[in-house]
Amino acid sequence: MPRPKKKRCVCPLGEERRFSTDGNAPALAIRADEVEALRLCDLEELSQQEAATRMGVSRGTLQRLLYSAHRQIAFALVCGRSIHLDPPTEGRSAQAGGCGGKCRFCRNKDKTTKTGENKMIIAVTSSNGEVFQHFGHTPEFTLYETKGEELLGPRVIPTGENGHGALAGLLDALGAEVLICGGIGGGAQMALDEIGVRVVGGASGKVADVVTAFLKGELEVDPDFQCHHHDHDSGHKCGEHGCGEHKCGGGSCR
Repeated sequence: MPRPKKKRCVCPLGEERRFSTDGNAPALAIRADEVEALRLCDLEELSQQEAATRMGVSRGTLQRLLYSAHRQIAFALVCGRSIHLDPPTEGRSAQAGGCGGKCRFCRNKDKTTKTGENKMIIAVTSSNGEVFQHFGHTPEFTLYETKGEELLGPRVIPTGENGHGALAGLLDALGAEVLICGGIGGGAQMALDEIGVRVVGGASGKVADVVTAFLKGELEVDPDFQCHHHDHDSGHKCGEHGCGEHKCGGGSCR
């Protein structure tokens, strides 16, 4: 007797979608779980392990979904075939609403201007026009908003005496989709991930220059940006030095 298929958490597609060519050949169907794998890895830019965890599947299953979806799309583009996106329905192996409506796609799919241009809100941890180097102690967020090719801002929002959780809530209330920062702890990253905010850590320099470079795809960051200050004694405060400028170990904190 075959083993029952485990349900896979996916974001709802809504109604059926079809991308058609002028030909009459049958459309190639891409399942909802294959679309979700593409969304998480190619659009959300998650690692394969992170994407697999989101979907509730193994990394091997995630890789098979990606391979199948990429091959179907490549075949359709090269051979001029239509593509049909098959939304999840009751009884199938894909379960809609896996993100609870909190992922970046669900949060932003209706955020368009009256002319149909995409909008995005970018928040930067900041102090005196520079990227602040520890998320949990940032005195303010500098916000920018994109409308198509237009960049609006900056708008500076003081944070007050808030901790990681309150800061995540503030970003959620502000509608931020992207956070650019210096150092940030693992717990804060998880909190931001849960509300669908993409974290771009390891940035430094003037806020305006960093945002411009990010939008051009030219932002250079330190890949080892996670702050480990909680590993030290209770009297340690990362805000007292440039957390993000050096690594923990040997009595120093990055």
